[in-house]
Amino acid sequence: MVDIVKDWKVLMAYAGYKQGFYQIIEDKNAIEIRVNVGKLGFKTEFENKEDPLLNKILDFCKSKRYIEVSNNIMDEYFFQHIPEADK
Repeated sequence: MVDIVKDWKVLMAYAGYKQGFYQIIEDKNAIEIRVNVGKLGFKTEFENKEDPLLNKILDFCKSKRYIEVSNNIMDEYFFQHIPEADK
């Protein structure tokens, strides 16, 4: 379980030297960024790719060498073969 905080500064202060992960989810209307560090998470949506807070978060994640996650799957399904027709 991840506890989600509303304030980016809280997660930034908590991060310290912990390993973190981030994910960018885009559609035609918005960009959502999710950041996970330990048991804390932060997520928010932006309408503009040039939003200063979005760029600040991305710069922080990259400077900390957080790992960008492209997708997720439950542990028990990770090594199971899923035929193309079922995807």
